[in-house]
Amino acid sequence: NPLEVSLPRLSSACAQADETLREVVIRMTQSPLGAACVLSCEGVLEGILTDGDVRRILAEEGDLLARKVGACMTESPVAVVPRLSLGEAVRMMEDRDSQISVLPVVEEGSKKCLGLLRLHDVYQPGFS
Repeated sequence: NPLEVSLPRLSSACAQADETLREVVIRMTQSPLGAACVLSCEGVLEGILTDGDVRRILAEEGDLLARKVGACMTESPVAVVPRLSLGEAVRMMEDRDSQISVLPVVEEGSKKCLGLLRLHDVYQPGFS
């Protein structure tokens, strides 16, 4: 179950689309998990901002700290629901053209964010 291995939402960096990248990058530095989940006011996953997104934007545009998260995030990101197996979650991360290392865990139906699953955590002793 991905939820058993994922880091809870409260220990992950979270953001809202109208925040600046500067605010969220600071939060991502305080909770260095590789990404921030972009949530609605109700906690519904709207997007994800990864370290890779920030690096790509910086390489393309230079000054990015005043930009809004909503303009930089990956909208409707790949996410996993708790009923799936860890194997299925890992396949969702790896069996794609551009592999990903973090995957939001959301409630089925409502898409409320429950946590963040990192590939790194899946391969820790006791979980593989």
